[in-house]
Amino acid sequence: MNGVKTIDVRGLEHHQRESLIFPGVESLQLGQSARLVVEFNPVPLLFLLNARGEFQVGYEKEGPDEWVLKVTRTSPAQNQRAYLKEMLREMKQGEVSAEAKEKAKSFFQAVDAKTLGELEQELIREGVSHDEIRKSLCDIHLEVMRDSLVAKRIDVQPPHPVHTLMEEHKIIVDKLNELGDLLGHLKTASPAGQFEKHLPRLQNVAHHLVEAENHHLREEEVLFPALERHGVVEPPSIMKLDHVEFRQRKHELHQVAALGSKLPFEEFKSRVLEAGNFLTQELASHIFKEDNILYQIALQVLSAQEWEEIKVGCDKIGYCCFTPGDHAKKASIVELDLRPLPPPQRHQKIFAAWEGLKPGEALRIINDHDPKPLRYQFAAEYAGHHAWEYEQQGPKDWQVKITRV
Repeated sequence: MNGVKTIDVRGLEHHQRESLIFPGVESLQLGQSARLVVEFNPVPLLFLLNARGEFQVGYEKEGPDEWVLKVTRTSPAQNQRAYLKEMLREMKQGEVSAEAKEKAKSFFQAVDAKTLGELEQELIREGVSHDEIRKSLCDIHLEVMRDSLVAKRIDVQPPHPVHTLMEEHKIIVDKLNELGDLLGHLKTASPAGQFEKHLPRLQNVAHHLVEAENHHLREEEVLFPALERHGVVEPPSIMKLDHVEFRQRKHELHQVAALGSKLPFEEFKSRVLEAGNFLTQELASHIFKEDNILYQIALQVLSAQEWEEIKVGCDKIGYCCFTPGDHAKKASIVELDLRPLPPPQRHQKIFAAWEGLKPGEALRIINDHDPKPLRYQFAAEYAGHHAWEYEQQGPKDWQVKITRV
């Protein structure tokens, strides 16, 4: 072996890390090695490099303050990225042959959901557009891997945030199926009176689709940022691009359904069919990708502590009108107003209440000063088992919510 070089990216921004890691790894000659030093567990990077099929990658050190990956080039740069690019090129030219689909099926069976996500990130870094990935690669992936993806899925139980999101997906898919049925009636309806009896159902479906906004916000503002902190950037960004278009189409459908007979029938019919056909096809595919690809990446990458924090963030944003009740239920909160109590009694009250909390429940304290000493005590005695949140910071009163996680 021709020596080992060290690439230390601790403390750097995401784009700065990439600008050092990937050129450094790409420059390795056959048999050469590099040590990659980071301040957190680099699981996505480990899978990304292993997926290339060009390197031997393993942990040289695992925390707590730093992680070191040793990367050794074992073969010349080759096949996987090139194969995916070739697949995209063929799809651009038209229908994909049966032979190509069989090759694709073999390929996708050899990679798990997270590895595929990392390969997609590599393609995007190399200049393949989000739109090409979204419209082409994901579509053929779903076609050849629908059954095997479902079979490999990791299941979680309520009130896990992924379980809640997937239960909401089931209800959204039911509404999309109902929308498809309504579109069938609308296509053959003429004159307008033939569809009028179906209008309340259409308005109900459109209402439920618009009501899914909190579902998307929980993904965009809580789940996706957690993934991005682990270097999983491109798959969430593709999903967010989808969300932008879905919002536009859902609001269009909702608006037209609300106007109903106030619009000329042909205009009503045209606008409903355009928005509805898009949603029944694209939103259903998007949901499948999230359930079986993006959520699977998240379940492999995020820690139990992070999932507890994500649950707290989801509760803050809120749920949909159709979210199952046991999922949407907010964590119970015990409230203590400490202001009337003499200082020697306050901590005794706080910790007596805290010991009675179950995971997911919270203690809210109202105080006449910033409870910094209490915060330090919780940090020392309950590290990893609580979430501290200031709800009000003076000038007269302080309010803090402490959640047991």
